[in-house]
Amino acid sequence: MSAPRSDASVFQAEGCWAQKARELDRYRWKLLRERHGRFGSLLRLVRDVLVDVAVGVRAKACLSGSVVAAPCEVLLLHSAPKSMALQRKNILIEGLRKRGHHLTEAALRSPSDACAQRMLLAPPQSVPLRYLVYAAHAQWLVMTYSPKVLINERNGSLHAPFLRLALAARGARLLQLAHATTLESSRRLGMNDYDYYGVFGHSSLVALQERTLRFGESTVVLIGSYLADETYDLPVADPALQTLLILGVGPDREKEPGYQRTYQLLRDWAGQHPHYRVLFKRHPRSKAQFWSDAAAQLANIDLLDSKCSLADALAQASVVVNIMSNAGIEAGLAGRPVIHVNAGSDVDIFSHSLFFGPQVRDEHEFSRQLQALEQDYPGHVAQARRFADYHLVYGSQGLAKTIQLVDNLLRGADPARDFETFRLSAAG
Repeated sequence: MSAPRSDASVFQAEGCWAQKARELDRYRWKLLRERHGRFGSLLRLVRDVLVDVAVGVRAKACLSGSVVAAPCEVLLLHSAPKSMALQRKNILIEGLRKRGHHLTEAALRSPSDACAQRMLLAPPQSVPLRYLVYAAHAQWLVMTYSPKVLINERNGSLHAPFLRLALAARGARLLQLAHATTLESSRRLGMNDYDYYGVFGHSSLVALQERTLRFGESTVVLIGSYLADETYDLPVADPALQTLLILGVGPDREKEPGYQRTYQLLRDWAGQHPHYRVLFKRHPRSKAQFWSDAAAQLANIDLLDSKCSLADALAQASVVVNIMSNAGIEAGLAGRPVIHVNAGSDVDIFSHSLFFGPQVRDEHEFSRQLQALEQDYPGHVAQARRFADYHLVYGSQGLAKTIQLVDNLLRGADPARDFETFRLSAAG
């Protein structure tokens, strides 16, 4: 498939920044109409515009006249300062630096933060006041760091279209790097205004193609997961190990009744089966208070240290319990059979049932599936690997392929030479 046109003038025609703002207005209206009636959508739109204009007035007063240049080849733009502090992309950062690339990390700032820190520079073309803070922060980032490739991780950001415009003016490229599969129904995944969109595999591509509302166009590149490397090439476990690894969900989901019931189901089952060891791998942002309490009450439950890597956790387990986590894909990559347990009402976005049987909602069904798994452990290992292949191209080479894609973009090479690429246009 062909790559986006490299001619910067395509993105710098007179008024194109203002045109992008008008397109965003239409897109945001359609997002509201997906969830609300016409009157409700209008009220929310008026509220949003008033807030955006007020922020724009502040942004205009906080524009910087210049920047302190800190040029780099690759700018890795984290979704927020707190995301940057989690250091989840260290494996990618180290890999790119080992290839000799000058990489700098930065964090996308909220409108209020960008104003307070004066991380704003007037864009080269006028934009409506309601979008000034997004356009000016994008211009500040690009002029400060002058990257050849900017790697973005924030889904749904209103900064993205303006980042792309600012980069194009310098002949640079915007790479959206998926940090998970794109299977969720989240409205943030409707943003599609990138030069290149690196995704895990075919299931992610299909989910993006099936979305009825998309803003902008991009070239999707199937690259696998940058979190997947040779550490997941684990030997097959011994089913006699009888060690379960539960993959925790994020802190927002942990507050929901369905996920609380799921946690309680698994804790109660562990209490009734003391001969099984149960490990819990927390989500990076979770404090895991439920499982900290459970580990204090039951001797066969262990809350893994927050610094324990997923690969190390998988190496200790014979079976993985996945509730709603992308880490279940890495479990399949490592050859660990998976049982899908969810007592809530959420859709099985990972299609576990195609590979592992029906969704588990009670303790009896959990015991039944576990027994069936242990009776044909090699067969379930094979199914786990097929599950990983369904969601993830290149297997444990995902990190290496991600680095290769960045290499290609830095050299100006067309990714279509080495990767499967697909044009993804606007929709809705």
